[in-house]
Amino acid sequence: MNNRAYRAYAYFLFFLIVALNLCDRSIISILVDDIRRDVQLSDRELGFVMGLAFTVPHMLFAIPIARLADKYSRTFIVTAATFLWSAMTIFTGYTQSFAQLVISRAGVSIGEAGGNPPIHSLLTDLSTASTRAKAMSLVPMAGLVGMGLGVLYGGWASHAYGWRFALIYVGIFGMLVSLLFFFTIREPARRELGIAPAASLDTKSMVTVLAHLARMKSFGLLVAGASFVTVVSVGKFYWEPTLLRRVYGYSPQDAGLYYFIIAAIPSILGALAGGILVDRLARRDWRWYAYCPAIFSLLSLPFLLAFYFTSAGHVFLGVPLGFYYCAAGSFFGSFWGPCIIALAQFLVPSSIRAVTAATWTTIAALVGSALGPFLVGDLNMRFAPEYGERAVQFSLAAVSSALIIAAVMFHGLGRNMKQRALADGNA
Repeated sequence: MNNRAYRAYAYFLFFLIVALNLCDRSIISILVDDIRRDVQLSDRELGFVMGLAFTVPHMLFAIPIARLADKYSRTFIVTAATFLWSAMTIFTGYTQSFAQLVISRAGVSIGEAGGNPPIHSLLTDLSTASTRAKAMSLVPMAGLVGMGLGVLYGGWASHAYGWRFALIYVGIFGMLVSLLFFFTIREPARRELGIAPAASLDTKSMVTVLAHLARMKSFGLLVAGASFVTVVSVGKFYWEPTLLRRVYGYSPQDAGLYYFIIAAIPSILGALAGGILVDRLARRDWRWYAYCPAIFSLLSLPFLLAFYFTSAGHVFLGVPLGFYYCAAGSFFGSFWGPCIIALAQFLVPSSIRAVTAATWTTIAALVGSALGPFLVGDLNMRFAPEYGERAVQFSLAAVSSALIIAAVMFHGLGRNMKQRALADGNA
């Protein structure tokens, strides 16, 4: 297998593993009622299983596992992580009590915590300077595909064969993929990109590494921008389907299907387009890795506002006009992902890339998951006395204004970096 074919094959497995990561994470949401009925749980217990039982282990283990990936074989870490979360997904399918369900989902969380950061680092070393952001677009694209497949497959398998079947067989597939990955993917050499600061950092101490990241103004701006844009993206994900139900009057099934078409698919395409575009722009000036997220985050905002406030009765070619606005806002709003994933890898030496990825993604995900859905829900209650069911329109619009702050952070990140042409030994 030549280098080009091998690289394409490796990218495919990376895509598959990230998709499985999100699939195993999201599938539980469509199985809630079946699990509650079979295991005899309350909504509060299920909320704990989907919330703290998953989030806390993920937060605690992401950085330490990434630290191991920076010191040892990344391919082995990805294999072990995939095998673990797949095995614990199978165990989830056999659970008979609340305690067993908590343990199994915590195990899934620990495994998934070790999946993505090493893949960020592997993609950096496998790709060339002229295609790196496009390669990084595999991560957000695969995540969106995985979330969609988790709901679609989970709903079908649960209806046809039962929720236990759905979990057990997706877990078996994940274990097989982990073994395929282990036996066919080689550990690439770690390459310095000529962009990161000199690798004089003492990486023996985790405290030293994290302190180094904390002192980096560029990294702080990156984390801030990513956190604000994640607040918007997570808030949108949880509440825009509700807008389709309350404002457009759709059933849950129709709202889910339409939302997948007008938001998830455009987001997948936008992540790919963002990677391709920034690779071209950054060949002469790598600051475009920061400027593109700033520009397109702002560009997505007016389309999102138009979606929220366009009347459901306005139709173009048989399709509600707001759907076009939603698709455009989702498309442009996902440009930032591959740019920032690639840029985070550029800012640091190869010896701390996985820890860097784990640090910024954990912070951004924690902030986004904690604030995005909560802020929209809280504003719904505040606006409800005046706007009733339409309160969600105003709540989403208010939270989406955080894109302005994100754009300012990304622009500041670009100004903080020196102009430099992208080049590496594999370009």
